[in-house]
Amino acid sequence: MVVFGGALGGKLRDVADIPYLWFILPGLLVMTVAGQAFANASTSLCQARNEGYIDDVLTSLLRPAEVVWSYMSGGLSRGWVSAVLVAACGLLFVPGVENWLLAIVVLVLTGVIFSALGVMTGIWADSFDQQAFIAALVISPLALLGGVFSSVDTLSGPWRSLTLLDPIYYLVDAERGGVTGMHESAVWLSVVVAAVVAGVLTLLAIRMFHRGTRLRP
Repeated sequence: MVVFGGALGGKLRDVADIPYLWFILPGLLVMTVAGQAFANASTSLCQARNEGYIDDVLTSLLRPAEVVWSYMSGGLSRGWVSAVLVAACGLLFVPGVENWLLAIVVLVLTGVIFSALGVMTGIWADSFDQQAFIAALVISPLALLGGVFSSVDTLSGPWRSLTLLDPIYYLVDAERGGVTGMHESAVWLSVVVAAVVAGVLTLLAIRMFHRGTRLRP
């Protein structure tokens, strides 16, 4: 917020007729929740597997769905606490939030999607290098291309096409609709699709854990 809202905000005072810091705040919230939820869930499982105490979890009376929900809850908690801290700082410098319900729903769905992806990555990855590969070379580029710092209407050529193909863009745009009231795509369609994706990824994570192919030696 200091670098992009302060330094660039002096040159880019308005984007789509709204202050630049207000414009980027929704994207920063989505990036924060996505990154923290993914990191917490994937790292927790990778650490449990590498240090061997995943066996205690596998031999417990908990069902696969309960274990997956537990790991996802850790990711969700970390993501949402981080988002609250970012929002607390950002809201000091912006007019406010236009639609609290929409803003909260989008962040909830973002947390569920990326915590489920984190669980799936934690089951799949054989090392922290593989887990870091997904975080650094898949999640981060998608987040940076997700329209956080610029409006898709200002882009042209391949950059516009890449942004429109980026699934994170629609989460960012829906969150921007909730926070600022400004959006470039069909917000509620984005929310419905995100809810379906969140449900599917959660079921896939439960299925992967139930099979336990890469969890057991």
